[in-house]
Amino acid sequence: MDSSPEQRFNTVYSGSGCYYGLEVRPEFSGYFDKRDINGLAALDLGCGEGRYALFLAAKGCHVTAVDCSQAGLSKLKTMAAEKCLPITPCMMDIATFEFPEAAFDIIVAATILDHLSGDLRRRTISGIKSALKPGGVLYANAFTVADPGFKLARLSSRQASRAGVSETAECMAHYFDREELKAVFADLSIIDYYEAVEPDHSHGRPHYHGWACLLAKKRAAAR
Repeated sequence: MDSSPEQRFNTVYSGSGCYYGLEVRPEFSGYFDKRDINGLAALDLGCGEGRYALFLAAKGCHVTAVDCSQAGLSKLKTMAAEKCLPITPCMMDIATFEFPEAAFDIIVAATILDHLSGDLRRRTISGIKSALKPGGVLYANAFTVADPGFKLARLSSRQASRAGVSETAECMAHYFDREELKAVFADLSIIDYYEAVEPDHSHGRPHYHGWACLLAKKRAAAR
């Protein structure tokens, strides 16, 4: 087994295709498909191979894509160049990322907050709020305590397979409690919030995920 999440994701991203596919979640596409976002500035935190960055850039956003996986960013860079998309890959650990004040119209934090523990997760949440422009939109999702991996990620591969646990569950640092994701962004205006347990057939063996998915807008400053 790889000794760190970074090495683990470099391994899963090393194949020829996109390990998690290129399809974004429906609540994300359902919201942004209906809007003109051409020319807006977007940040994709923990972008991996970049499916959310690619989606936003294809609609005209200028996207900064941050991840610590060289394999994931290399694949994203190639795809962006092939399609002439305005994506700037940025290889760094989120722990060292400096969040610019009010710099982004859209921020994506898809399955990244649940990979961060304690103070780093809280720092990242605070940084996201700071980096959003007034009126800017956040999309965040995370695994919840309803996910089979919450209790079973430490079992053997054979046991985990029977229990419907993802093969990358060992990389998780924090499973969100019920409505916790909504609570940590309660100072934003919630546009949409969703929690459920769903099957996932996009990668690896058949498994399930407990999801929390949030769309929220930063309130304009009071006059």
